[in-house]
Amino acid sequence: MRLAPERRLARYRMLAIVTTGGVAVLTVAGGAVRLTGSGLGCDDWPNCNDERFIDVSTGHAAIEQLNRLLSGLIGIPTLLLLIAAIRAGRRGAGVRWPAVGVFVSVVANGIVGGIAVQRDLHPAMVQSHFLLAMVAITFGLIAIRRGCGRSFSWGAWRTDRRQARLAAALLVLTAAALATGTVVTGTGPHAGDEEARRFGFDISNVARTHSVTVLATLAVAVAMSIVVARHGGKLREAVTSWLFVAILQGGVGYAQYFTGVPELLVGTHILGATALWVMTVRLGLATLDEASESVSGVRTTDASSVDAKGIALTEAPSA
Repeated sequence: MRLAPERRLARYRMLAIVTTGGVAVLTVAGGAVRLTGSGLGCDDWPNCNDERFIDVSTGHAAIEQLNRLLSGLIGIPTLLLLIAAIRAGRRGAGVRWPAVGVFVSVVANGIVGGIAVQRDLHPAMVQSHFLLAMVAITFGLIAIRRGCGRSFSWGAWRTDRRQARLAAALLVLTAAALATGTVVTGTGPHAGDEEARRFGFDISNVARTHSVTVLATLAVAVAMSIVVARHGGKLREAVTSWLFVAILQGGVGYAQYFTGVPELLVGTHILGATALWVMTVRLGLATLDEASESVSGVRTTDASSVDAKGIALTEAPSA
């Protein structure tokens, strides 16, 4: 029995929410594994070690096994999301490409995680592990948007070039701040294991570099808040939410630096970085909404735009 288009769209949306939320939780859980020194609690992959596939004989091994179990569980809605997108048929391109992006980035992250264990938690592998999670979250948030029945035209960005440039700059600079933050992590003391290799950089220099990227990002966000001050609704709310999370995140960052990077604050900083990236993608999508509405003269579509032949969304010509 075939589901009605509205129900198929709702199922797609729910799978996108579960997958994206799961990746975010897994990102924070991965940080907990590293902060408890359990990164090599299982020193092999996919087996825990050369004797057992599953081993919970020590605390570190049990923590790593729980993290791997969580990774496997998140793979289920990720696969189901891809299947739902494929079943949308030839007119379902609008929901298919973000689902494919989520699937590919989650699978790639699993492979990178295995390589990280095989390479004894090389900091470049751990860094890639986090950044790939942010990629998966990006595609997941776009999939959620598509699952809400909302469409847009990429060409709409051209309607307000200043606003578009600021949004793009904020996206790039936030990504740079996250990347430099992972370099600080790869240089600092919390490697996930006492024997894990570290980047050979001076910790003060990389911390300053990270701080500069954060301050530059904040400056762009403040400039954007001034530009959009005349707007109400989603865009101004998105900028305000971004600034709120960013200021909290910056405060935690400085607090951990001046207190000797205690585990609790580092874990909070990982949570904050994940939340800030969610806010950044949300801001980008809100900017695109604003531009699309300026072009069309109407509000963006809702779930009523579901195509009668599947869960494909109403697409603007350039989408």
